[in-house]
Amino acid sequence: MSESLNLKAEIEALLFMASSPVEEKELKELLNVSSSVLKKALAELKSEYENENHGIFINFIGGGWVMETKPELFDLISRFRNIEKTKRVRLSKAAIETAAIIAYNQPVTRSEIDEIRGVHSDSSTAKLLEHGLIKISGRNKNGGLLYVTTQKFLEIFGIDALENLPAIDEIEISDEENI
Repeated sequence: MSESLNLKAEIEALLFMASSPVEEKELKELLNVSSSVLKKALAELKSEYENENHGIFINFIGGGWVMETKPELFDLISRFRNIEKTKRVRLSKAAIETAAIIAYNQPVTRSEIDEIRGVHSDSSTAKLLEHGLIKISGRNKNGGLLYVTTQKFLEIFGIDALENLPAIDEIEISDEENI
């Protein structure tokens, strides 16, 4: 096997076994390669999976690399292992609003969230904490808990970094329930 093929096989194995996104820094250290060599191998692997007939693909989300099943195969996988779609994270409109407020204003207190939303956000905040989409990052000078989004938030919403959230003026907001 050529060195390049061996490196790609090693990357593939690591991504296959990882339960969460693997940062390039960690891959670089584990594989003892330079950033440029790693980036080239990742790009080649990503391209191979996109251009060939595979049931999986390699994606950069949540600050790291993952190996994922192609979305068009989800129903097949669900039937194979009897995975119910209800196991997915389901959020109310209020919880999504609360998550967005936290994402764009973090760190933020519950009273600040309530002020922005115009209603109490206790249950929405609790639901987001329960699902691991937000966490408490400390307290402000008045003793209020500060909330921030987590890595899981990025993964669930398919965002690789908070800096890549769309600008608020780019978001089209609809009053329709079925968005």
